[in-house]
Amino acid sequence: MSITRRQFTYLAGISTLLASLPSWAKEGNKITPALFIGHGTPMNAFVENRFTKEWEKIARILKKPKAILVVSAHWETMFPAVSTTANPETLYDYYGFPEFMYEFKYPAPGAPKIAKHVSETFKEEVFTDPIRGLDHGAWTVLSRLFPKADVPVFEFSLAQSMTPKEHFLLANEMYELRKQGVMIIGSGNIVHNIPSAKSDTMHGTRDIVHDWAKSFDEKVASKIDSGDYEALIDYKNMGKDALMAVPTPEHFLPLLYVLGCVKKDEPYKYFAKGFQEGSFSMRSIIFS
Repeated sequence: MSITRRQFTYLAGISTLLASLPSWAKEGNKITPALFIGHGTPMNAFVENRFTKEWEKIARILKKPKAILVVSAHWETMFPAVSTTANPETLYDYYGFPEFMYEFKYPAPGAPKIAKHVSETFKEEVFTDPIRGLDHGAWTVLSRLFPKADVPVFEFSLAQSMTPKEHFLLANEMYELRKQGVMIIGSGNIVHNIPSAKSDTMHGTRDIVHDWAKSFDEKVASKIDSGDYEALIDYKNMGKDALMAVPTPEHFLPLLYVLGCVKKDEPYKYFAKGFQEGSFSMRSIIFS
């Protein structure tokens, strides 16, 4: 069947348009979102505040993925590991909270087949953990995003043997998981200083945001906006504010995993910006 000159011109124009689109637009709905969420206190699973309301707003626009991989600040191992549990338990990895918080269950199924695929295909050796449950870094936010607990969930550990650069490069491989329908969630906090919070409690100033905390939170957002991920990988050299904001790396590294598994031309949006007490940033971000 022949086509007219007008049809040919139209099709050629469409081809040119598609060729000019950024990669994320071409891939469209094939790519699942990647989110970094500042999870704050586990109480956020049970209380209403401006941050949890923001989480619930995001939940309303999220399509249910095939599975969710969570990189949580609360699972550290010596070497990279992935949870292959079929029915992960709800872990109560905290103390001193009300009794009802130890009775809560988030009964999401695991995703052992996908987790084993990760272990078998990643360039870095990734160990499997057949008994690891869901820590509060995972279920605190998941209980707001997917309250029915009807999406398979598995976790990826933070390897203490790896440098921030190595974490970031390892996260590059998670982009392929997104193309297969797996949502990536990094759960931590850009600013997280427990000793500072304890000192504030003693002095009755816990709700006053520190200048160093606000400054570092804004610096991180600025680096994300400019695409300068290398500066964030080398966050220890981002000035004195960084030493206070990230005294230990486990709450910051989940952000590097999210930045590592996205393309720099993907659209993104900040949400839940602000501080939950003066030493904990709740800034969160969703890509694609």
